[in-house]
Amino acid sequence: MIDLSISIVSWNTKSLLRDCLRSVREKVEGLSYEVFVVDNASTDGSPEMVGKEFPEVRLIANEQNRGFAAANNQALRLAQGRYVILLNPDTLVHRGALETMVRFMDGHPEAGAVGCRLLNGDGTIQRSTRRMPTFTTMLYDNTLLGKFAYFRRKVKDFKGRAPEEVEEVDATSGAALMIRRSLLDEIGLMDEGYFMFLEEVDLCRRIWAKGFKVYVVPQAVITHLGGESRRQHPEIRLIIQRSLMRYFLKYEGPIKTTLFKFVYKPLFVVSLLWDLGVDTLQMVKYETLRRDPLRRDKRMARVQGALYFFRKNLMEFLFDL
Repeated sequence: MIDLSISIVSWNTKSLLRDCLRSVREKVEGLSYEVFVVDNASTDGSPEMVGKEFPEVRLIANEQNRGFAAANNQALRLAQGRYVILLNPDTLVHRGALETMVRFMDGHPEAGAVGCRLLNGDGTIQRSTRRMPTFTTMLYDNTLLGKFAYFRRKVKDFKGRAPEEVEEVDATSGAALMIRRSLLDEIGLMDEGYFMFLEEVDLCRRIWAKGFKVYVVPQAVITHLGGESRRQHPEIRLIIQRSLMRYFLKYEGPIKTTLFKFVYKPLFVVSLLWDLGVDTLQMVKYETLRRDPLRRDKRMARVQGALYFFRKNLMEFLFDL
């Protein structure tokens, strides 16, 4: 059996995917491994690039975008490694990172999954841990309540930290998540009911429930450029909310989740309206923002995303989720 199966799900990330695959090819040493690329119907030439430049990669080309969980499962069903790692296409593997994670798993049989230290593109440290969502944290983090300092303090650690030492965590980022392959046979693969968002948290929760632990090992370092596929999807806000409601239905039950929705949905909509107004005002008012293309583009993307939500997704969010 080989040491590691690497699963990369790609959707219109051709140049990032090329760099990711190059980093694996050039930086991974001392491991036997296989690489899967599951392409979710890209239109930017990603499958052709993989076939031409990386013949060693096992390419699975989908005819439609199946989402993160379902696409990863296609690779996981074929994986032959003792361990599998879910690796985003916008990551760059540093020398020794995957080897360090494998050695940690070998030495810690209680570890069901392990994450690493993630860096932003500029070298700064990125949060790599996740907390299990609760009704309270989602109310404070995703709605108008989060605009107030009192409520922000209540959930300051919810979005995670960047541990300096090896640490047990609720969950770790799906950008680079290594899992014990034999454990997947016991707990099942990723829940395909999640199109995107919270699928790795769901998986880590099932790992903990089976009596295993989830760790972050900061000695393993991977750069994560961050969120390219998410930014491309016009319905990302609705997708995230759909995943959130699925998670709560699954783990909190329909009665509690229904009561939560009555409070959460109006507060979420008001918060989105607030952000839309603030972003629009800043784009119009502040000359410094207009002179900074990166900040301007981010604000514009947020405005466009919010407008799309109100035009296309609001009714589904309010009445169908």
